Amino acid sequence: MTEDPIIKFLEGSEKDFQGRFIKDIWNYSDNEIESIHDFIQVLFPLDEQSKNSSSRFFIQDQVLIPAIQSSEFAQANFKQSYKWFLGFLGRNPKWQKGYNHNQLRITRIIKSLNLLSSYENALAFYQSMVRLIKDDHSISQTTYDYWVEALKPNA
Repeated sequence: MTEDPIIKFLEGSEKDFQGRFIKDIWNYSDNEIESIHDFIQVLFPLDEQSKNSSSRFFIQDQVLIPAIQSSEFAQANFKQSYKWFLGFLGRNPKWQKGYNHNQLRITRIIKSLNLLSSYENALAFYQSMVRLIKDDHSISQTTYDYWVEALKPNA
């Protein structure tokens, strides 16, 4: 296990910048998931700072990427996190109508899984998203394009 706070958080052994362990976030109610906006950056970090958050919780050193990829605990928690978020989306289909901030969260999750976990996990999450979408809902082609773009290496 490394000493980096991002890896330690992803492995479940250290709190994030808001004083939450990963399991604390998994215990959020649907209302908390909808209204708290900074948890997505810590569950699914990227190697670039979020335009929507002042948090410094992002991968600034590229050597962390293979360390996260090889961490058994971080990988297990990625799967738990994306299944947890899929459960939320499945219970709350209003994100499927028009533009919704959860569509941006989905893009981030796909991108993070592709970068830090595997293409297979990113693709599985994307395919799960597509299965959740009902015919009577409207996801824009632009949103689909962002999701597909996030599946590309180094997206």
